[in-house]
Amino acid sequence: MTFDTFEETTDVVICGCGPTGAMLSVLLGQFGVPNVTLEREREITSDPRGIALDEEGVRFLQACGIYDKVFTDIGQCKPPMISGMGNFRFISGVHYDLYKPPFMVMNYNTTEGGTGHPGFVCHKQPAIEKHLRSQIENLKSSDLRVGCNVTSIHEDRSWVYVSYVDANGIEKQIRSKFLVGADGKTGFTRKNYLEPRGVQLLQVSQMSYEETWVALNWEVALPTPEAHPAFPLWSKGYTPQQVYDSFFPVEFRFLCNPERAAICSRFGLPRDRLWRFEYVVLPGEDGHAMSSPEKMREIVYPYITHRGSKYGLDTEDITYPEDCIKVLRCRPFKFSARSCNVWAKDRVALCGDAAHVFPPFGGQGIASGFRDAISLAWRLALITHNPALAADSSRFGKILEGWYMERKQQFDKSLASTIENGNYVTETNAAKIFFREWYLWAIQLVPSWKHHLELGNRREGMARYEWLPGTGMAFLPDLGGGRTFPQVYCVAVQQTPETKAVKFTDDVIFAPHKTGLFQIVSILESIRDLAKARESVRGVNKISKGLVREEETTFILNVANADLQPNNIGTELVYRLATGEEFVEQKTLCEGRPQPQYYDPYRLAREVGGKALVVLRPDRVVFALCDDGDQLRSAVNAIHAF
Repeated sequence: MTFDTFEETTDVVICGCGPTGAMLSVLLGQFGVPNVTLEREREITSDPRGIALDEEGVRFLQACGIYDKVFTDIGQCKPPMISGMGNFRFISGVHYDLYKPPFMVMNYNTTEGGTGHPGFVCHKQPAIEKHLRSQIENLKSSDLRVGCNVTSIHEDRSWVYVSYVDANGIEKQIRSKFLVGADGKTGFTRKNYLEPRGVQLLQVSQMSYEETWVALNWEVALPTPEAHPAFPLWSKGYTPQQVYDSFFPVEFRFLCNPERAAICSRFGLPRDRLWRFEYVVLPGEDGHAMSSPEKMREIVYPYITHRGSKYGLDTEDITYPEDCIKVLRCRPFKFSARSCNVWAKDRVALCGDAAHVFPPFGGQGIASGFRDAISLAWRLALITHNPALAADSSRFGKILEGWYMERKQQFDKSLASTIENGNYVTETNAAKIFFREWYLWAIQLVPSWKHHLELGNRREGMARYEWLPGTGMAFLPDLGGGRTFPQVYCVAVQQTPETKAVKFTDDVIFAPHKTGLFQIVSILESIRDLAKARESVRGVNKISKGLVREEETTFILNVANADLQPNNIGTELVYRLATGEEFVEQKTLCEGRPQPQYYDPYRLAREVGGKALVVLRPDRVVFALCDDGDQLRSAVNAIHAF
């Protein structure tokens, strides 16, 4: 194949349209970066693979414009009539009782993570992909092509050339300034193109994990007195829904059984009645044999079999009706902790499972891919919008290196919390189990310590990058850069019918009409500070080259006072903090999710140490914190130098 001629040119080609590739395409489209996504499958797979998404993942779906779908169609963490799904319950012992009191609970119903969202949602992955693809269709710069098989990748100093066979069996070529492989751990980009060039998916030695598990998905129907007249619980007045709720608990169960560890939970929407059960394959067992219908029944059915005495019945054991269970998937997976030695080489980068893989103990697989996408998208926008930068391999190479060096730090943090959960589940040493449970029991006697334990992986606060000189990291460490900027709720100070609604701060800071890649946030302690704040941002346009626009500055008053009556504030974007009660009243924002617990509207100012001016990257990471206009202009000028 020669590339003297080519059929088509774009800025970015994305291989793979799973959740990560789809999000990357949406974000690039929002930045006006022409991109083409090549997806092998013609339809979205109906198999729900990942089922847990953390709050940052929800925040990034919000960035893609589909927050209204997260808790209403993608998944829920608060089903009707039930307290919530956001607890991780760790249950110990050799038994089959899913309702046994846990030795530890991590409460992810709260909003203490700093995103304004509950800690996690049990979702349907096909629904995530459906709604992200619908956003791709609405963006002029993004183009999704399904049924396309990549057959070759070639690269020179200026372009990446891709050959593929389209859905009609026609071979085509396309060239792009950059290519991103989001095609999974066995995808073409890494396996066929980058591995021969020295990119390897390596085991993470300091946090090694390598096990085979069987993962099954059930779709559960409700039994009825007409279809199951002999079912014993009708005599106790149970309704079909109550029977289902009794056998399939709402919250995540980590079954720390030393003989065979397992994890189970509902996922998706309540009406879907989907249930995930995963169990470990022990040494000497064959994964495919352990996923056979016979072995699946032997291992899983005891968990949905209850003693009649639990319900005050003299009958024998009661099993949920088998004809109400449809097995959607039951097969082995090899779970491991792996990461590529580099995530970008020349003009080709890797995202999601193509760059790293997680064990199944923390819902970090999809969320980590989302973090890859949102932190890569703006960098590709920065590069491709600047022809001189896109042509300078040393400069854009340093930018991409900074991207994956930052991402590796957060990957390591997420992996550490995932491995910690896994160690609880898979521990088999009786002495260690004994001391662990007595220790955890003791510390939970102190309410503050118990609450700290319930925070789970949120105990260490919001993510913060450690500066590594010479790596191209995109923040100013001497000015407090590298930390994640929180999200709270706000409402416009100048009330009109159009502005009285409560909003997420991300949605006003990164409003669709804004064109600056970076944004300035001015945090005001008093409305009297507004004039000074306006003066502080003047002159930014002269040095920013369009990357930051002073007229797009978001002014946030660090006051949650609905009775505030400002005068003469002008037409700038001025908002005050909103309370949790105001958020709950905004019905569309709180639908399908828990009301905000432990919500702190003053978190913005606290997290930035009281600094007045924030230069914010599109991935919600602080570039710099500034005290005054001179420091702000110096920081903006430094954007061009990283």
